[in-house]
Amino acid sequence: MTKPKADKGKKQDKASEEMTGQHVLELATQATTATEAELACEHDTGSSTILAAINNMSKTMNVRFNDLEATLASTQASLLNLVDRIKEVEEATSNHEGRLSKLEETCARTQAENEALRVKMIDLEARSRRQNIKIIGLPEKIEGGSPREFLMKFIPELLGADHFHTQLEVDRAHRLGTRLPGDNARPRAMIARIHYFHVKEMILRLARQQFPLRHKDKSIYIFPDYPAEVIRQRQAFDSVKKRLQDAGARCGVLYPARLRVTIGSTDKTFSSPRDAEVFAETLQSH
Repeated sequence: MTKPKADKGKKQDKASEEMTGQHVLELATQATTATEAELACEHDTGSSTILAAINNMSKTMNVRFNDLEATLASTQASLLNLVDRIKEVEEATSNHEGRLSKLEETCARTQAENEALRVKMIDLEARSRRQNIKIIGLPEKIEGGSPREFLMKFIPELLGADHFHTQLEVDRAHRLGTRLPGDNARPRAMIARIHYFHVKEMILRLARQQFPLRHKDKSIYIFPDYPAEVIRQRQAFDSVKKRLQDAGARCGVLYPARLRVTIGSTDKTFSSPRDAEVFAETLQSH
């Protein structure tokens, strides 16, 4: 009788174990389902965040690209404007260069014409003075009220009346400039126009031959009346003329401004002081 009770107990333990195992399986299944749901929820949340970040980045990039495109468009427009302006400047520069070349040609031609006119003017001025003489050293008021009549008598007396076979004819005579105040002031030069050119040349030759001239203890100088430019050109030979004379050469200045050098029987003429200086150096080196 004891054996049936034991079998019955075993059956109850086995049923209890089966129920426990089934319960555990259900709990595990529920836990797994919950975990999968949580993971799915977390996955959805992460994906949404990534998508939102991507969308935000895309919007930001679009905005920046739009700004960059606008900047590039503005820069391109500015460059096109600059290209147009550079073309205009190049065309204007080319035009200016052409006009400048013409102006330079015109200026060079004008300078040449001006120089030719200057030389001609000096020549005409010199020709208008070719019969003039300049007398320096005559005391003021010695001529009285008529300088012309005074010189017609004074010049033959100074140079020798025997050299003048006829009455000296003076066309005009006058003092130069304004008289300086004071009794000891330097007397003004006097200009006289001699009627005949050959008589004027004779007066200058006699003045050179009889140098120094004196009248009442006063030194008198008679020179040709040259334009200021001709005087400047002739004075440029003064230093080299002295060097040549020291070297034993005879020198004279021809009109308008040419240096004539005579050594023995050889004559040389120089239009430039520099050329005359080179010649003087060759003489001094021998």
